[in-house]
Amino acid sequence: MSSKALPIIEDLFHKIIGPFMATKVDSLLREPELLETRIQVLVQYFEDHPHLMVPFKALVKSLHSTETEISFEEQVRFYTTKHTRNWIMVTALNHVLNLKELKLDEVTGRLPGQPADLLKYAHKAREAFGDESRYKDVAFSAGLLFDFIFYLQRTPFLDLGQTKYDDYINQCFTLGITQGKLVTQLSRHKAKLSLEEIAPITPLIRQLCQVVFVVLKQNDAINFYKKLETLKPTEPARMALEHYTFGAHTGMVGSFIAQSLSVFNHLGEAMSVWGFPYLSWVHAKKDIHDVAGMGELGVLLSELMKPAQFIGDGSAGKIVPELKYLDFTFTAGIKSEIKI
Repeated sequence: MSSKALPIIEDLFHKIIGPFMATKVDSLLREPELLETRIQVLVQYFEDHPHLMVPFKALVKSLHSTETEISFEEQVRFYTTKHTRNWIMVTALNHVLNLKELKLDEVTGRLPGQPADLLKYAHKAREAFGDESRYKDVAFSAGLLFDFIFYLQRTPFLDLGQTKYDDYINQCFTLGITQGKLVTQLSRHKAKLSLEEIAPITPLIRQLCQVVFVVLKQNDAINFYKKLETLKPTEPARMALEHYTFGAHTGMVGSFIAQSLSVFNHLGEAMSVWGFPYLSWVHAKKDIHDVAGMGELGVLLSELMKPAQFIGDGSAGKIVPELKYLDFTFTAGIKSEIKI
């Protein structure tokens, strides 16, 4: 790692990854399939954080008036595991952020808004890929990182003053979702994609990295990405320009972010070769290669090319050199089906 990279990587850990890890929500991001197991996970979280029990009980009591004492498990069941997890997530994030707009009323247990509304990006991401789909947990987690940075702007951590990038964050998120859904379309035509669960999330993490550069470098990054929209470089060239300008690139930042949460599994490895998936191929990691390659193909079709530009029934690698080992072939049927 070059000495030029150290300042932005230090800022990444000190101002973004470190504070997010301090929320201690990692154990809640992989939601168990069985209801009883979900309840036990949430109960365990309350036992590990007993200061949350009193306000939560007050909230449930206000909604479910009864003279009969019910167990804590039944209180979670009544409030539902979905709403309970959302409630915990907001309070956990605000334990670090300390914002009025997320502040828990310790007496009533109420938050300033509906928990799902306060975590809008997490829930939009999960809904976009399907509430009960195989992507739901990783999509929710990626969206939660967008939520965290959205609120982090309002704290002293980033030292932004009155400057806010709300619209920019929303634009990056929306594009990441669009590209991720395109990857799900592409994945249906891939013969084998062993890590399919994380493939559509790679474009979303790529967009999150752009947000990271913007909140850390502000106007320098805004102007940089505006120029890229005009230049329309290939992904390797884009990352080379990021590295030259900021001392780090999407692959580095995305890998560090993805490795910080266990729910992402191999996503950190995939992001480490983002733009250069063949590096995994030559190290006999075909699963990682295919995830990074399919993610990049989705970005390519969204930003630089159209399926029609892939002449005949050819492979992606014939047009895109860094995807030379990706066994994905465009046929007439695929070209007509893929919507961008």
